Amino acid sequence: MPQSPGLSCRVEVRGDTVHLNVVGELDHQSGDAFDQTVRAVLSGRPTMLVLDLTAVTFLSLEGVAAIVDACYRAVNGGSTLAIRPSPQVARRLHSVGLAELVTAYDAGQAGRPAAPDPARDRSP
Repeated sequence: MPQSPGLSCRVEVRGDTVHLNVVGELDHQSGDAFDQTVRAVLSGRPTMLVLDLTAVTFLSLEGVAAIVDACYRAVNGGSTLAIRPSPQVARRLHSVGLAELVTAYDAGQAGRPAAPDPARDRSP
């Protein structure tokens, strides 16, 4: 998979679910490598793509655009998408009005999105 200074992506296939574990900074320098990796993963037409962004330490607006593009590609390709954000990613997505992209994900349920948690999803 393409790599970029400051960003690494690791792909794990678990049945019909693909986990893309992203580590580092997702910004203008690493967005292309992230996009290429997402395209490669989605070319296999997984039933579900989990973007694990829990180890992303910085997310620029270019990185947000890369995530939105990944969502668009996944959904248009017929994949279900779940995003597991780091606190930084969750804050950035919330600040630009995209908090709804973040999906609760329960790894213990055979790679399915977790049932919504009303306590977690409530806005302050």
